[in-house]
Amino acid sequence: MFQKYLRQISILTLILLMFYAIIPVIPPITTYQTVKASIENNDVYRGMGIALLLIILSKIAQSSDSGKGSVRIDIDNPDYDSNEIDMLAKVIYAEARGEVYEGQVAVGAVVINRVKNPGFPDTITDVVYQPGQFTSVTDGQINLRPNDTAYRAARDAINGKDPSRGALFFYNPKTAETLWWLSTREKTVVIGNHVFAK
Repeated sequence: MFQKYLRQISILTLILLMFYAIIPVIPPITTYQTVKASIENNDVYRGMGIALLLIILSKIAQSSDSGKGSVRIDIDNPDYDSNEIDMLAKVIYAEARGEVYEGQVAVGAVVINRVKNPGFPDTITDVVYQPGQFTSVTDGQINLRPNDTAYRAARDAINGKDPSRGALFFYNPKTAETLWWLSTREKTVVIGNHVFAK
């Protein structure tokens, strides 16, 4: 959230600085007259200062735009590239952002367990977008930007941590639409609001 406000403040500051730099050197224009503008040393220094500020602001905007720049993803499994890690963090954030950390890792582990299971698709992205599997895909929450915690949970799940105890499914009994079917599955653990099952 802070990064969003920082970017907006940077843009507003940039606009104000541009007006501050340009307006003093534009001479008043009178009809049918030619006016010569003279540039003084103060104008040159002001322009150099503004150019330096613009460079600094662009660097701030670039670093805040990286989204997950503060999280280092150490992956012990070369089967997953950065796009797959991003997708796993997205589904964790979309499905479990209000859950305890262990519950977020467990949601990531369910996706990884499905990738390894022959009954499901072979990639994280294909598992996530398999029709009818994740409500966050249906309601668009999958497109939210994950936070640092979701990336850490994705890293832990990819590196083999599995608080779900081998689960292939998870659901919230208060909101699940297919509770009758999910309740027939073997429960492995309950973490926060989610029931995990095989």
